[in-house]
Amino acid sequence: MGETTGGSEGDGVKIGDKVMVPRTGGGYSLGEILEIYTDGRARVTFPIGNIYRGKPRPLAGMGYKTVKLSELRPVKEVSNSDY
Repeated sequence: MGETTGGSEGDGVKIGDKVMVPRTGGGYSLGEILEIYTDGRARVTFPIGNIYRGKPRPLAGMGYKTVKLSELRPVKEVSNSDY
């Protein structure tokens, strides 16, 4: 766990990295990588609101999906010293 991926796909992301996850309706949500597979995909989690997969969802929670590493956008960690 926590190892970076090989090759250029995914830009060296690793388990636990924060990423922008593409959403079904377009746009992105901040999420986290849970698993990285050898076929160039990753399992990610992200917060969901009242609509999930185009349908009303009464209770907001966390969504999970498997996406290509190339579709994820790495997020730089920001600390107070960056300001």
